[in-house]
Amino acid sequence: MFLLLLPAWVWGGNFWGFDGEREAFHGHVWETPLDGFGDSSYEQAVERVIEAFEARKGEALRPGSRGKAGIKLYTHSGSGLKTPHGLTRAVIAALEQRGFSRDDILLFDTRETGLRSAGYLPPLSERDRGPYFEGVRVLHLDDPALRDPLWYYESPLPEEFSNPMTRELLGSAQFDLDPGQMRRSYLASPLINEVDFWINLPMAIEQYAVGVSGAMVNASIWNVTNHRRFLGSPVNAPIAVAEIAAIPELMDTWAFSIVTLESYQFIGGPFFNAHYTRSEPLMWLAVDPVILDVLLLDRFNTARSERGFEELGSLLPYMEYAVNFRLGHASLSQMRRHRVESEESD
Repeated sequence: MFLLLLPAWVWGGNFWGFDGEREAFHGHVWETPLDGFGDSSYEQAVERVIEAFEARKGEALRPGSRGKAGIKLYTHSGSGLKTPHGLTRAVIAALEQRGFSRDDILLFDTRETGLRSAGYLPPLSERDRGPYFEGVRVLHLDDPALRDPLWYYESPLPEEFSNPMTRELLGSAQFDLDPGQMRRSYLASPLINEVDFWINLPMAIEQYAVGVSGAMVNASIWNVTNHRRFLGSPVNAPIAVAEIAAIPELMDTWAFSIVTLESYQFIGGPFFNAHYTRSEPLMWLAVDPVILDVLLLDRFNTARSERGFEELGSLLPYMEYAVNFRLGHASLSQMRRHRVESEESD
């Protein structure tokens, strides 16, 4: 594996720095109830967990030297399973409360089609409205201008990969690429070069090659170009998840992840299937993406067992790799759950 990186002084990111501050948050999860899934409920819940995070970090989220913040969405399963608009609005509102204007906030995901189907970009018939969601700029890696040639993850895969269906999934055009380009997945350079920090808003769905597509996968495979080459490779995909997520420059601006359990799919992803989804009025915030995915894996296994499907196991390969990269904790015994109640519960 090879990644071309620049020294820290070139790009100037400093949300976490390189002194191990982030590791002090490993295993910590802030949990809060949702009073339904409306905008008001999300706004109150987001404010509660961000305030709790700020209290532990000892400083509030605020504009830094770059004066911008990013929000990474999940829109790869169509309109049925996407980062809820209410959650996104709530995070935007929280950033505005902390000194960011809507012009200072970037919404981001990998594919333009996913963002349109999820309602974050207007339909093609109305694209003259511009690439905005309620006044906030929306970016995607289908735009070549966002692919900085200096920032890519390089990983060789066998021509046939490990799944005979993958060639059909990717389509012949994927194999017409230059062999050198087939090995490269370009990173979301705005999350490295343009923002003071970014917030990950994944959704949870089962995915063949990795098991659980949650916080880790949304920040890694769903955060680069040419990502479909990993989807049929349970050998290579887990390694790519951990290695991309561990890139120091990406990690240094990755503030935390917020996961809503409004909807999660425990089998059959990444294509949405309402028959295999569950919902809980609950939301989590954590700096540690591994422990979030362990929590999701536990729920997936429970749901699968109750419906007569085989469980995914107690630990997935990418989680083991992530622990080796010191990205977080992969055992619920190491978790420190902080329950943040709503005012009505106090």
